Order: sequence, then C-alpha cells, then structure tokens
Amino acid sequence: MNVRALAATAVAAALLVGTAGCGVFVDTATLKPYAASDGVNASVGGIELRNLLVITDETGDGSLIGAVVNNSKAAAHLTVELRGSTTVTETVAVETGVTLLGVKDATATIFAGADLVAGQYATIYVQYGSADGVEITVPVLDGTDPLYAPYTPTLLKPSPAPVVTETPAP
Repeated sequence: MNVRALAATAVAAALLVGTAGCGVFVDTATLKPYAASDGVNASVGGIELRNLLVITDETGDGSLIGAVVNNSKAAAHLTVELRGSTTVTETVAVETGVTLLGVKDATATIFAGADLVAGQYATIYVQYGSADGVEITVPVLDGTDPLYAPYTPTLLKPSPAPVVTETPAP
C-alpha cells in the first residue's frame, strides 16, 4: 500500500512540475514592449515619437502622421528626413506637451516627390538640436482604409493663397 501511495504521489508531483514549469525557460510575451497600432514608436533625446506612419496616395507623395510628446519646457524643431530613392527633408515645430502630426494646415508634414508605394516601409531619420538622431522604419499605408482617408497628402496639403488681381478701371 505504501508503494502505491508513493508512486501516485510521485506521478502527481511530476505532472504538477511538468505542466507548471513550462513557462520557466520561455520569455513572457506580455513583458515585451511593442507598438499596439499600425505605426511605430521611438525616442530621440527627450522627445517621444508615437504611432508614426506614412500615408500615401496615387501621387507618390507621403504625409507623416502620429504624435510627438515633448516633455521638456521649451518648444523644439524636429528635422524629419525621409530616406529612399529620393531624400526629402521637412522641419516640424513641436510645442511642449503632445503635438499631433498630420493635422491639416497646422502640422501637416508632406514628403512631396518621395515616390512612395503603399505596402512598403520607409526609412525616416529624426533629429533635433544637439541630440543624437534616430533612424526609424515606418509602414507606408494608403488612404483606401476609411480610417486613413483624411490623412492622404492630397487632402493635407495647405490650400494655396488666393491670388488677387486688380481689374483696371475703364
């Protein structure tokens, strides 16, 4: 009787250790940081870049959308360089706090003449002040998804100023 009880206890202990210990040597996926959206996250100096991605349309131009968190007490000017077959550089003014990129006429960052194609990735280099820059690989999406349709470069380009012409007096 003691042998049977000892064997049952040994089998139960082996099963308990075997099933409970399966995660001992495996990295826990929930502890790994990741971007939970379509865009990517990065940091440059004291500035946090959140959910950055590029929206393109049939023109091949691209608009940068996302959020920039400036935790410092002063405004900053980011230099954003799209690197590829054509390199396009833009400057973005970032106030303290959160600045949304891709808002019409306010912070619209358009990479004109970039020859972008939806479904690919674009390499963007971001730098400001004397801080070391960071190179980020961001997805390039198009405006066919209703979520991204308002952010296509054609819709975000600032409207040209109206041209006033004077009519000569008769």
